[in-house]
Amino acid sequence: MAKHWKGDGHTDEGAHSHEHVHGGATHKKLIEDLEHEFLPILENSTDGVYLWLGDEAKFCNEKLAKMFGYTKEEWKNAKVFLEDMVHGDDAARYADNYNRCVAALAHPVSFRFMAKRKDGSYFAAETDMIPLMYKDHVVAYHFVRELK
Repeated sequence: MAKHWKGDGHTDEGAHSHEHVHGGATHKKLIEDLEHEFLPILENSTDGVYLWLGDEAKFCNEKLAKMFGYTKEEWKNAKVFLEDMVHGDDAARYADNYNRCVAALAHPVSFRFMAKRKDGSYFAAETDMIPLMYKDHVVAYHFVRELK
């Protein structure tokens, strides 16, 4: 079952627990495996990149963390992605794009949004949100650019 984001930054009650065991692996173990496998892309991308299995199972490259004013570890440990990283006016649209395109494994989508830095300031950004299946789990694979 895919996780469905609600516009308030939370996932629905029908979603998997972050520690749900599926095929012998937890979401945290899956995200560690993904991070290892995607390391060449993370290190060499000109964009900020992150992969998201859930608010407690995500990672990013250094470029993305810096774009949002975090260290990679701080970004990884942010509690609620939509509340911490996306302007409130754009949260519902961000969640809708995730639900329609990623959770449904439909197709990639590119869109602009106002991103929120750790210090509370905002910046215009664009993301390519790509649905990815990994060991029977839906993963949100993102490339993010700051717009000047």
